[in-house]
Amino acid sequence: MKIRCPNCDARYELSDRDGLLAADGLAHCGRCNTTFDALDERMVEPLAAEPPPVALGEEDEWQGEQTTLPFEVPDDLEPLQASPDAALDIHDALYEKKSWRGAVYATLAVLLSSAIGLQLAWQYRLDLVERFPALSPLCDHLPCRPSVIHAPERFRVLQRGIKQTVNEPDSLTLSATIRNDAETAQRLPDMQLSLIDNNGTVLIRRRLSPADYVFPPPPDGTLIGPAEVVTITLDFKDPGHLASGFVIDFL
Repeated sequence: MKIRCPNCDARYELSDRDGLLAADGLAHCGRCNTTFDALDERMVEPLAAEPPPVALGEEDEWQGEQTTLPFEVPDDLEPLQASPDAALDIHDALYEKKSWRGAVYATLAVLLSSAIGLQLAWQYRLDLVERFPALSPLCDHLPCRPSVIHAPERFRVLQRGIKQTVNEPDSLTLSATIRNDAETAQRLPDMQLSLIDNNGTVLIRRRLSPADYVFPPPPDGTLIGPAEVVTITLDFKDPGHLASGFVIDFL
């Protein structure tokens, strides 16, 4: 297919029709760098009249019309070469559209995946450090381990007992020693005290805050360090002979 540049009238011949269609019919001129629609600039060639068929025998030779030139043609005459500015390779003639959206979407996808990965790594940082000890040096520079936790199940009762309150015959005094067995400091939890009978039935159950079972009451935000021991003292009304035991739970 022959095309022409509408700006400088340069002529080109394209053989890669599929490549031209893939480029939406756009081409650019190698002479003046003009981008144009090659489909609109096609050159319509007149149909050449076909000569009538001639039947030749096996021993016949075609005797074409001899044309006499007005000058002598040298024997060493070099063949004509196409002008560089008139010849255009198909890859140079087709205009490829450059899209920036694909690169932007790819960059956003990478950033989003990285952010999600970092968020998950931070959320499960304790498990990662425990599973991969080689990551432990990072905790010297990053807060990998929380400074305060809430793990009431890590409080252990070392000693406990109930006895008659001095000078108050209708009251009982609960005393207990608890220790924080967690590796990190934590606040004192709420305590649930349950009085039970011989069958394990709960007679009385009360939920107490640290200000109820520690005397003097600790200030708000008081932290109990690892392996630190705290003494509990609590006075309550004697439920009578039905109560035979008690259970302490930390909440």
